[in-house]
Amino acid sequence: MMNSCADGRSEVSRLSVFIKFYGLFWRKDAVDWDRRVLLGQPQGWLGKGNKRNNIDIESIQMNFYQQKGVYILYNDALQPVYAGQAGLARRNSTGGQAIGDRLATHSRGVYRNGWSLFSWFGFLDTERSFLTRMTDEQRLNPSWVMPAGPPSAPDAALNTLLASFEAILIEGFTPRFNTRGGNLPHAVIVDQYEPGPARVELGQREREARMALLE
Repeated sequence: MMNSCADGRSEVSRLSVFIKFYGLFWRKDAVDWDRRVLLGQPQGWLGKGNKRNNIDIESIQMNFYQQKGVYILYNDALQPVYAGQAGLARRNSTGGQAIGDRLATHSRGVYRNGWSLFSWFGFLDTERSFLTRMTDEQRLNPSWVMPAGPPSAPDAALNTLLASFEAILIEGFTPRFNTRGGNLPHAVIVDQYEPGPARVELGQREREARMALLE
C-alpha cells in the first residue's frame, strides 16, 4: 500500500498542472489598486551572480493584474476568510474579470477591513524570459494566453485536474496535517514587490493629485 501511494505521488509530480504562476500571502496594503497593477518578481527570472546584483531590483517587476484563476483572502491571523474565482465568463460578458479586478473590488467592498493578505493562482501563461531582457511593455502588460488543454486521455485529464486543485488547497489553506507542499513542478512562484517608503510616499502624492483633478 505504501508503495502504491508513493507511485501515485511520483506520477502527480510529473504532471503539468493548470497553475502557471502563483503568489502566496501577498499584502493588501502593498498594492496600489488605483494603478491596476499586481507587481511581483517570478523566482529565477532575474539572472544570477553579478548580473543580478548590478540591477535595480525595484525597477524590475512584472504585472500579474490581468491573470485569471482563483484566489484566497486571509485575515491577520492567516485564517482564510474568502475564496473566489476570476475569469469565469458569465452572460453578457467576455472572458470574465481578472484576478486584479476581483481583488480590487474586495479592497473596497463591505468586508474590506476583514482581510489583509491574499494568495492567488494563475492559469494563464506568457513568454518566459529574464526580466532584464524584457521591455517595460512586456513586463507591465504581458500577453497572457490560456495554454493548450490537458491530455485527451480521460485518466490523464482527471489526474491533471486533481493535482492542480490539491496543490491549490495545500498551498492556499496550509492544512496542518499536510507535511509537504503542493506539487507544482512547472508553476512559477512570484515574490510580491513591496515598495520602499519613498515609493509609497510618491504613490500617495500621485493618488492625491488624481483625486484633486476629479474634484
